[in-house]
Amino acid sequence: MFRRIGIELSPAACRVVEVESGPAWRRDTRVRSFAVLAPSGPQTTAALRSFRSYRAAVVVWGAASEHRQVIVRPGSYEAMRAEAMAALTAAGVPTRGMLVDIAPAGPPRDAKRRPVVVALASASAVRSAMQPLVDARIRARTVMTPAIALSALMRSRRGRSEPGSIEAFVALDETVTSIALIKDGALMVTRALQWGYVDGLGGRQPRRREDIASRLADELAEFFHDAGGSTASVRQVCIASGLSELRSMTVPLMERLDLEVEPLDSLLGIDATRPPEGGVDFQDRVAELRLAWAAASDWPAPLNLMRAQHRRRSRVALSRAAVVAGMAAGWGIGWRVAASTWWQSTASAPIARTATFAGRTATATPAQRPVLPAPQATPVRSSPVVPPVARRAPDPPPPLEPPARVRELPPSSPPIVRSEPAVPLPRPTLLTSASQPPRTAPAAAFAPRVASPPPLPPRDARETTERFDADLGTILYSAERRLAIVDGHIVGVGDDVRGARVVEIEPASVLLRDGNGRLRRLTLGASVR
Repeated sequence: MFRRIGIELSPAACRVVEVESGPAWRRDTRVRSFAVLAPSGPQTTAALRSFRSYRAAVVVWGAASEHRQVIVRPGSYEAMRAEAMAALTAAGVPTRGMLVDIAPAGPPRDAKRRPVVVALASASAVRSAMQPLVDARIRARTVMTPAIALSALMRSRRGRSEPGSIEAFVALDETVTSIALIKDGALMVTRALQWGYVDGLGGRQPRRREDIASRLADELAEFFHDAGGSTASVRQVCIASGLSELRSMTVPLMERLDLEVEPLDSLLGIDATRPPEGGVDFQDRVAELRLAWAAASDWPAPLNLMRAQHRRRSRVALSRAAVVAGMAAGWGIGWRVAASTWWQSTASAPIARTATFAGRTATATPAQRPVLPAPQATPVRSSPVVPPVARRAPDPPPPLEPPARVRELPPSSPPIVRSEPAVPLPRPTLLTSASQPPRTAPAAAFAPRVASPPPLPPRDARETTERFDADLGTILYSAERRLAIVDGHIVGVGDDVRGARVVEIEPASVLLRDGNGRLRRLTLGASVR
């Protein structure tokens, strides 16, 4: 069971009807409560606050409105609404600053034409009238004019209407009146009258019923003529009003129009077996509460002046939800990669580096590197120095080959003389032949000698690197993969990060080349935002 309320905001009163919708097969609705309040005041405010967070259908009187039928091309709701507004603008109907909605006005005429009903109402007037509901935190899901509420009232009487017939519905309030011609539940033509059943000049006294009937008959006859018909083309007239003894007014109106006139003061469509509290009072006021009841019962309404705003908010909410879902999925994938066993086995294990110095092999990791002795100076090939022990050997050993990365100094460069290392080096063994045991070279063979300069680093390493403005989360460094998480995204060599391209991923840093060709660096624990 869903509870919702219908609220009618008129210059004379604020009428509230709370209904409970039953199963789909049950057409009658149960009225749980009702109230007829003053247009404003402390009592009205307190009563509206009791319906806080309810879904409401609101009928707003007093807003400038238009209701027309327009032929448009079949398409999406937005496309047909835009075409209908353009057609009304071309016809001289103001559409700027208006709440606009459309609804089908019957089956399509052909594949290229479809009639729709267009309802317009002043946006500023509607917002001003609904401000008390906003203050009471009532969720207005549907907003309609009195003419739209009359079409909802006609749909609730489908069992009593003949298909294809035209009926006139009248909402007669104290100071205003609304008339609508309706065919098969769709609005055809509407008119608003600035008078009601109360005489404002006579101290707000009710008019004589004969005067009301005479004036209303003249207005209806003129309305039928302006709509292109006559009283003969209308099947019947239905009246909803808070006028007491409404049936006594319909008799002279029937005589003047020569039409069937029905007052809407019965419980048609309302569950009479479960009346609300004060059921007798409700039955006496049912004709006055008909618009509020029709607004609450006709859910969802074919015409809703807030439909475009609701659709726009839904699209914005869906777009934001999609962005949040994408970000959550990205963080979730990153977290699962970081928490996986494969990541821990490759990222946490230190990378061992092996180096051979003076016949010994030393192994070091990036976290802890031992202090190794300085390597032995390599003799210059142009003037090699033969140690004395080599002269006494039967087969002198071949000259030692310099390392591949050692470059010879140009002739013009002065030789570099290196002093004895601070740490004594072990004596290397020299092999004289394959059959003889190794001999230990004397210490004099390792006297200071002229050596070539240390190997120069690659050109890329000699370039000046600058810090890069990005957030480096972690680095995955292995022989198979080299990845890094920068600004929350997983990147590899060749990917773009803030206009720069990743050129190298090292165990503790990431090198990037910006648009100016400069080399930039991101280091773990030292990235900046």
